[in-house]
Amino acid sequence: MAPLAACTPPLSLNATFLQLWRSHLDLSPEDWRQRLSAYRRLGCREIFLQWAGLEGGRPDDWMAPDAVLRTIFDEAEHQGLGVHVGLPYDQRWWDVLAGTDTPALAAYLNQTRERGVAYMQQAPWSKRRAFRGWYLPYELEQYNWASSERQALLIPWLDAFSRAAQATSRGVPCISTYYSRLPGDGSLMKLWSNILDHVGIHPMIQDGVGVAGLANYQALAPLHDMLLARRASFDLILELFEELPSGSTDGSTFKARSADFDRVKQQWAVARGYGAKRVVAFAIDPWVIDNTPEARALMQAWLAARV
Repeated sequence: MAPLAACTPPLSLNATFLQLWRSHLDLSPEDWRQRLSAYRRLGCREIFLQWAGLEGGRPDDWMAPDAVLRTIFDEAEHQGLGVHVGLPYDQRWWDVLAGTDTPALAAYLNQTRERGVAYMQQAPWSKRRAFRGWYLPYELEQYNWASSERQALLIPWLDAFSRAAQATSRGVPCISTYYSRLPGDGSLMKLWSNILDHVGIHPMIQDGVGVAGLANYQALAPLHDMLLARRASFDLILELFEELPSGSTDGSTFKARSADFDRVKQQWAVARGYGAKRVVAFAIDPWVIDNTPEARALMQAWLAARV
């Protein structure tokens, strides 16, 4: 990784996501020290582990060994960083949502709820000094949750996680949400209004700029205004990548590169007045600290910037 010079970040990024993959399992304690030091110097004070592993019965399922998570917690505590732990993610999520079988969706939600709640209750991470809470690694958008029938399944599912989180941590869990570009009659604002009427949960709004561009903030405006009006706490997730054409529209062949710094500065300008509790990067690793030309350019410009 490129060396980091001391600097004052143009924006206080309160946190970054860390999306664990199999390749992370081979990192040494020194590798983790360098990564978490980079997060700290770039302004982060918290880390969101997107998931503790992948499950669902697929050949590529895996779980992070406890030793890896202990190393992350050890180094986070050394660096003064808090850690939000993402539950194991069931990879069937989007496939199940794409179907029309309501009993199958209900069964899937029951399974993921049972396993997720059990993980909260049994995992040792909530006892660590750096632990800051739980993250639910399932993204919510208005396209798949437009119907009242599906929302009637979603709300008790979220509520079960919320109750388990409050019993095992200091607060409610976090979950990401974004505006889907798929056509439909769903409303992200109405979905979240219904959720927050019934569930204690902390939404994290993906700005969507990495895929849809800066104009996506307009699509998020009704949700944003509703959250401010009801004085609900929420986070803003800044996407630090730029999606590249892949020939696919279903996300199965996602390709991206690090964003241009001029675009990131425009995201920072929006974030300063957005009213979010935290500004969370997605993600410093790999889009800022990777060894690609684009990541190196973003890092260099970032460190050269001043308030």
